[in-house]
Amino acid sequence: MAAYSFARMKWRGKKVLFLLVIILTIIPFEAVALPLYYMFSGQRDTVVIQAIPFIANAFSIFLFYTFFLDVPGEIEEAARLDGAGPFRTFFQVIVPITKPAFATVAILTFLAQWGSYLWPVLMVSDATVRPLPLAISIFQNQQPPEWGQVLAFGTMFIVPVLAVFLVFQRWFVASISSSAIKG
Repeated sequence: MAAYSFARMKWRGKKVLFLLVIILTIIPFEAVALPLYYMFSGQRDTVVIQAIPFIANAFSIFLFYTFFLDVPGEIEEAARLDGAGPFRTFFQVIVPITKPAFATVAILTFLAQWGSYLWPVLMVSDATVRPLPLAISIFQNQQPPEWGQVLAFGTMFIVPVLAVFLVFQRWFVASISSSAIKG
C-alpha cells in the first residue's frame, strides 16, 4: 500500500519520503542488525522474530512502485466512476492486475530470508526454532562429517525454494515478459 501511495496519490512530502525509501535500499542489513538485536532482545528464540524485521522492506516498496506506475490510470478512473472508493479500487482492481509483482516480491523475499544466516545467529539459540542455514552450519562442523547427511540437509534446504518458485512461476514469468515489452 505504501508503494501504491507513492505511485498514485498526491500528498505533501511524498518525494522526500520516497527518496528516504530509495536510500534505505543501499543500507546493508549488517548496519542495522545490532540496533534490531537490542530492540528485539526480549523476544529471542521464536519463529516470529526471524521474520518480523523483514516484513516490509524498501526494495519491495520500490519494486511495487515501478509496477504501479505501469498500471494505466484509466483503470482506476473507471473504478471510481463505478462508485468504488480508494480501498476497493486498490484491492479489487489494482491488486489483481499486479499479481506478477506480488509473485516477484514473494519469490525474492523468500529467497533472501530462507538463506539468511546473520539474523538467526543473533536471535536464535534454541535448536527447536533454528532455521536450516544455521542448522546446516552446526551439523556440518561435527566431526567426522557424514557427507551423505550433509547433502540430505542441502536437499532439504533447496526443496522449499523450488516449491515456492513453482507456485509463483507463471506470475513471475509474466512479470519478466511484461517488462520486456515496454516501449
